[in-house]
Amino acid sequence: MARESTITFEQVAAAADSIKAQGGKPTSRAVREVLGSGSMATVCKFMQQWQGGQMRQSQVIDDTLDMSIVRAISNQIATKVQEATLIASTQLADLQAEASAIIAENERQAAEIEMQASDLSSLQDQCSAYAGRVQQLESEVTRLIADLVKERQAAESARIALAKAELRLEAVPRIEAEISAVRVELLLSQKQAAEQHEAAAVANARLEAEVVQRRVIEGQLVDVRAEAKKFSEEAAALRIQLNANQTCT
Repeated sequence: MARESTITFEQVAAAADSIKAQGGKPTSRAVREVLGSGSMATVCKFMQQWQGGQMRQSQVIDDTLDMSIVRAISNQIATKVQEATLIASTQLADLQAEASAIIAENERQAAEIEMQASDLSSLQDQCSAYAGRVQQLESEVTRLIADLVKERQAAESARIALAKAELRLEAVPRIEAEISAVRVELLLSQKQAAEQHEAAAVANARLEAEVVQRRVIEGQLVDVRAEAKKFSEEAAALRIQLNANQTCT
């Protein structure tokens, strides 16, 4: 892509007119020194346009002159030829110098362009490498995000488990108190059971003694009943005998 010119024809023409007005020779190099910028090729192109404009102005002036003045001027042409030849030789030398400067600048620009092309190729290689690296980093970032999500889920699960464990730990004192109370109740129950067992044993012993005593009493009662029956029978016999005796009497 061609670089945009940093100077204009108007700037070159103004500089050339200024040099000419001061009695100097408006060459491309002198104009460029006055401007302080712009390439020699651009200055030379605009100087050719400016010189063409100067020649057209001279021709207009010649067309407006009287024929007598033209003949007088023609008589002086011979004397001006040498001066014109000298000027032409000087201009040719200036043009050759300017051409050499333009060639040198073109060579410098060509070397600069070649260097810029090399730099561009290197930058393109770097961009390709950076693009590959960016793609690799994007893949790494995606993997890291997935790992981070897993770690967050694991951390959330661990937090929930920790909260449950803390709740269980908080409940431990209450559970221990309940266990202690149950142990006390168990010991009391065991004591009461032992006492009840002992009381039951005593009661059982008493019951067995009472059963034995009852059996003895029942045996004695049977004997008493038998004896009473015997006495009743004997009494009945005596009553019969008594009645019989009373009858005989």
